[in-house]
Amino acid sequence: MNNIRVELALVNAKPPLRALADVILLWAEEELTIRRCAVFKKSGEPPWVSLPSLPIEKNGRKTYLPLVELPRELKQRVFEAVMAEYEKHAIKS
Repeated sequence: MNNIRVELALVNAKPPLRALADVILLWAEEELTIRRCAVFKKSGEPPWVSLPSLPIEKNGRKTYLPLVELPRELKQRVFEAVMAEYEKHAIKS
């Protein structure tokens, strides 16, 4: 994996959702796009990133089914790239 590019948009949505990001993973002459990674932030807490997931109800409780699974190291790199882009946008607004 040579590069990670992030296209992020701040959103005016129900908190704690703050932003949505498309993550483009680039290697050799190929690319893979992961759409709709979410950035959340609650008051008094640091923001966090979530890969796309599907909300489902199971045994009367809402849970989230991951739509994408990444190896731990790549997932960490993706989260760091999304957070870096979020911080740039958050400072401007």
